[in-house]
Amino acid sequence: MAFLIGMSEGLRGQKFEIKSDRTNIGRGPTNDIVINDGAASAQHCYISRRGGRYVLHDMNSTNGTCLNFDRVKEAELQPKQVIQIGSSEFMFDDDTIPPTPLAATTLATANVVDDVAPPDVKPKSFSSVSPFGARQRDNKNIWTAVIVIVGVLALAGVIFFVARILQ
Repeated sequence: MAFLIGMSEGLRGQKFEIKSDRTNIGRGPTNDIVINDGAASAQHCYISRRGGRYVLHDMNSTNGTCLNFDRVKEAELQPKQVIQIGSSEFMFDDDTIPPTPLAATTLATANVVDDVAPPDVKPKSFSSVSPFGARQRDNKNIWTAVIVIVGVLALAGVIFFVARILQ
């Protein structure tokens, strides 16, 4: 049977079975899988079963649905893939699909290279690491200005009190 495993805070370790041919997911109480996530739409997405395959469908949600950190409208699911719904993350798994065995010849003929250069491309996003998304740094200049103003006012206050004491 196919299922989703919660990976985000508040859902971590919870297992949601995909029992029917269509499993609705969202914030609304009428969904098959209800998630308490303000970034999820009331009717966010659904997973359909087509024979032995499972397909993820976005329902034109506001924040979109991501599969392995790529935004999708519709995509076939494979075991161990990560689904992001709002700021909630789930891992899809299906215990009816047997794991692919690693061929013994692969290990015997593998060449290990330990001086490979790092990749030249940056990852698309690290925003899914946190359920709250990427940290915004847009207001750095505002905080710098506030700290400078408070510092100047504190210095002026100290000078004023020292001048009063010396009089």
